[in-house]
Amino acid sequence: MKELTPLMAASLADAVYSLKVSGKENQFSQALPPSVKNNFDFDLANHRVTGVSGGITSRLLNRRTGFAAIGKGKSTFSGDHVVAIRGTDGLRDIITDLHIGLTGGENNSLVHAGFNKVFQSIKPALEKSLTPLLTTNGRGTVHCVGHSLGGALAHITADWVKRRYKNRVCLYTFGSPRVGLDGFSIKTSGSIDKIFRCTHASDPVPLIPLWPFMHAPYKSPEILLSSAPGIRASGHSMGVNGAPGYLNTANSNDWGALQKKSTDLFKEIDLKYPDRHQVTFTTYWSNRLNYALITLLKKAGLLALVTAQAGIGTFLTFYDMLASSVEKIAKLSGELAEQTRGLLGHMLVFAGKAGVKVADLSYRFIRWVFEVTVGALMRMARQALDYIN
Repeated sequence: MKELTPLMAASLADAVYSLKVSGKENQFSQALPPSVKNNFDFDLANHRVTGVSGGITSRLLNRRTGFAAIGKGKSTFSGDHVVAIRGTDGLRDIITDLHIGLTGGENNSLVHAGFNKVFQSIKPALEKSLTPLLTTNGRGTVHCVGHSLGGALAHITADWVKRRYKNRVCLYTFGSPRVGLDGFSIKTSGSIDKIFRCTHASDPVPLIPLWPFMHAPYKSPEILLSSAPGIRASGHSMGVNGAPGYLNTANSNDWGALQKKSTDLFKEIDLKYPDRHQVTFTTYWSNRLNYALITLLKKAGLLALVTAQAGIGTFLTFYDMLASSVEKIAKLSGELAEQTRGLLGHMLVFAGKAGVKVADLSYRFIRWVFEVTVGALMRMARQALDYIN
């Protein structure tokens, strides 16, 4: 039972972008290295999967674009299949990528509503192609691959394939955003046989949506392909011309040779207000702010309640509720008030508001701090998604 090499997976995630518009099948084939061509055949006339993404107009007009390619294994990968799904490429897709809401997913856990809408639009075509292939071609592994939004769709697809067909499934993602809440992360970590989640430290897209969305595999390390500091748009680039470009940083035939980085979301952190100026706009500090918020909620005994309420309404509604909860926590004791002040002070520096002092722990001020902090990450994520267009 083999897995795709890092180079094979990255090449597929990159090449599938060429299938957005029909007539570029040759471009897709030319982008694949010998390690893919020698092990998979792609019948794009029958197995180029289209879907609908974007806003209301796109869905009403049923604007379908190419989203995925399905390949049939041969040689070393005989009996296997690969599903390569493209990422965010174009304005309509960017709207989808940043539309944050929650809906019930295929495994009955809460997932990003925008990602799920796109998956539902490609699911019939996926099923139409995969059912005869998997029925006639045995019980091999299905490899699901994607970059950016494609990584999110590959994640949902991998879990669906496992539940629908019972095949062994491997998932390979590059710069994927978080797909669902902890229930989705836990369930898919248990259902998908192997998950290779690849990131760059400079890539803002894996940082969104923020907690309580969570990555899979649950409580397991990501594969950090580049540790270059600072969050910047180019960190999300996929191709060889990117800086660093996932196709460059994944240029290896051995997963064991790549660096793994722990992402323990339950590490307790208490941030002190006087230390706030040490914060930098980096993945490291984005994660520490997440940890510190979770620690504060846990100390106040509200972590379970706040997490449960995340499934009600939209992402913005959740931050309204979260700000209200943090205001109440600050009133419980002097210690919790100071811990809240420390968290907010660090968030402000992260968001580029180092000159703003935390003298007010009202709901209005706390909500504003959340707004500017989330806004700083979202702006960089939008630039990153534009960067790959």
